[in-house]
Amino acid sequence: MYLPLSHGQTMYYEVHGTPGAPVALVLHGGPGSGLSPRSTQFFDLTRWCVVLYDQRGCGRSLPFGVASLEHNTTDDLLDDMERLRRVLDVEMWYLTGGSWGTILALVYAEKYPNRVSGMLLRAVCLMDDTESAWLYEDRGAAQVFPEQYERFLKPLSVSERKGDMKTILHGYQRLLTGSDRRKQMAAAAAWTGYEDSVISLVPKPVRYKGKADLSVAIMENHYFLNSGFLRPRQILEDAHRLKHIPIDIIHGRYDMICPYRSVASLIKILPHIRVKRVEDGGHSGYFAEELGYIRKVTDAFIGGKRRSKETLRAVRTKNLSKLKTRKKNRE
Repeated sequence: MYLPLSHGQTMYYEVHGTPGAPVALVLHGGPGSGLSPRSTQFFDLTRWCVVLYDQRGCGRSLPFGVASLEHNTTDDLLDDMERLRRVLDVEMWYLTGGSWGTILALVYAEKYPNRVSGMLLRAVCLMDDTESAWLYEDRGAAQVFPEQYERFLKPLSVSERKGDMKTILHGYQRLLTGSDRRKQMAAAAAWTGYEDSVISLVPKPVRYKGKADLSVAIMENHYFLNSGFLRPRQILEDAHRLKHIPIDIIHGRYDMICPYRSVASLIKILPHIRVKRVEDGGHSGYFAEELGYIRKVTDAFIGGKRRSKETLRAVRTKNLSKLKTRKKNRE
């Protein structure tokens, strides 16, 4: 289904599950990655109504990519969520998302706390320049994945490669929004290739996915270059507004894209948050054990079960390809 937005843009969205049931809104990552039908696996669709949608500039929303950037900010995305909520006649909804989706969920909940019944967040980010510098400069993730980082810098000019995070992002903006289609696609492939390489502890072979990766590169560059269109420390400074909202987090200890420090900072302000930490996990993905844990959380929430007082649990892997649940140890 399509929903007209402000400034001539249009949102694509889907509704799954049981009409009239409590509503969950899934916020995809990136920004720019588009909705994933697999997200419905997080919920018992006989007891939930689940809404998926493509944010501005990606997936089946229109216009696509560069053409959407003139009116594409976090405030625009929050307005889009509210417009969708009103159209669907939803009083309150449960928010879930991963990576960029956690940022959007947190900022929305801070602005509209009375519209959020609960949150389940995977791979939490705070969208600050420290996080971006860790990923895009040579003193963070690049120290762990040096070969992958060299390939990331390759499309840039010599001077841009030697610059700081903002210089690097401006260089990519030049390529991703320029008129040279060949350079644009090469830049998008390098951008998403680097991200895909560092998403897990063991680098995986990467494959450029065309239009889907193009929107990720364009949107991520646009938002990271503008610090998410948020003021410094906005999420942490406004986090007190979330103290009455049940929040569950699942996060990899060795997340190279969204470092665990973001979770630790959030817990200091909101000690009621319940965290499932993957002790030797990277950027949170669709592991079978994660899906099982998420389903337990959403099943318990919809069933009205009392939340455990335990705030931190950990899981480890038997090897680097399969997660195995650890006995419940408080840390």
